[in-house]
Amino acid sequence: MNQPTAPTRSGWIAVIATICIWTGFILVTRHGGKGTLTGWDVTALRFGVGALIAVFFLPRTTLPPLKVIALFSVFGGIAYAIAVYAAFRLAPAAHASVLLPGALPFETAVIAWLWLGMKPSRPQRIALALVFVGILLTAADTFSHGPRLTGLQLLGDVLFLCGSSSWAVFTLLLRRHPMAPLAATVATTLGSAAVYLPVWFFFLPSTLAQAPAAEIAMQAVYQGVLVVFVAMILYTFAVRQLGAQTVALLMAFVPGLSAVAAVPILGEPLSLLTLAGLGAVTLGAVLGARVAPGGGAAR
Repeated sequence: MNQPTAPTRSGWIAVIATICIWTGFILVTRHGGKGTLTGWDVTALRFGVGALIAVFFLPRTTLPPLKVIALFSVFGGIAYAIAVYAAFRLAPAAHASVLLPGALPFETAVIAWLWLGMKPSRPQRIALALVFVGILLTAADTFSHGPRLTGLQLLGDVLFLCGSSSWAVFTLLLRRHPMAPLAATVATTLGSAAVYLPVWFFFLPSTLAQAPAAEIAMQAVYQGVLVVFVAMILYTFAVRQLGAQTVALLMAFVPGLSAVAAVPILGEPLSLLTLAGLGAVTLGAVLGARVAPGGGAAR
């Protein structure tokens, strides 16, 4: 009987690099949310640069039917990006850590239950309850501030949840329409660019002409190259080398890492309520990954 291939050094390098990119996504995007570019501009850079790369891979991929491309583009592209990039202008990175990758397992399970009738098992329900506690603790932190700041952060928190809900639907669509990760990425990116970029160019407010070149370059490279393509390739490679369960368990630490890193990098304090929320969602994510590994992180 053939023995399973031992995890290779390259697999560990790939998964560590993926964790760094997904952690950096929260930090870089929150930094951009404090900058000159609007959320509409960052979305345009994500799809514009991503589409240029997708065109290069197009001859090597088999695209799904147009209906599937449209669904992927709406939920995994346009709706997710618009909600998330707007939220990063209103709420801190720690809240993003809880409500994007942290809340994703909870929202995916709830939507799968309501939409597909996939009732979670008892161990899964325990894990999801922990994630829900983390969401409530984050909401409590929002309401602990003054009325004006509370209103802005609350809107940001709601937008983060909308974004992760959109990504949850996209994750379930991938299960219903299985295909190679590269094909799904190319289809989603090209479909989103074809719809969004003309609307952004003609109708949406933009500060792209006033933004510093360094800010534009940072967001273009990180959002359009590292997040959309490099992380996907590294993640897929890591799963093949180490297995889905190992990778899923390691990805569960992205919320905590990004929130803690935001303290020195972005100068955003980490409250006790948010810290407790991070602990709850991380524990829930670890337990959930051990019960049912898989799923993609929102990014």
